[in-house]
Amino acid sequence: MGVSELEGKLKDLIDLDLVKWKSVSNRLDELKLLKNMLNSLDDQKRFKEFRKLIKALNHPARIQILIAINEGVICACELEYLTDLAQATVSHHLSLLEDADIITRSREGKRNFLSIKNQQVIDYFMSF
Repeated sequence: MGVSELEGKLKDLIDLDLVKWKSVSNRLDELKLLKNMLNSLDDQKRFKEFRKLIKALNHPARIQILIAINEGVICACELEYLTDLAQATVSHHLSLLEDADIITRSREGKRNFLSIKNQQVIDYFMSF
């Protein structure tokens, strides 16, 4: 969409009294600043991290796993029992949660011991 087309749509929104802002030129300036921010490399890194977080939380089994770890489950073998999932499936889910920096795993021999790394995510999620 070109700037002139956007200007027309913004003017329509003002005319219909659907927005708080009253100046098309000021709104365009705000949008240009936002566009620059969205295109900056720093923000792209943050968006990638956010996508990982959303992906990690976008499956019922991963939510169950997080709740279980938060309640004190520390071993992946316990998660297999609790979720009725195969070891490979639990491992995949744990990898996504770990990649999103929500949990951490430590190994002792063949065992993975789990703990919450990002308690803020858990606290937010558990508030629902």
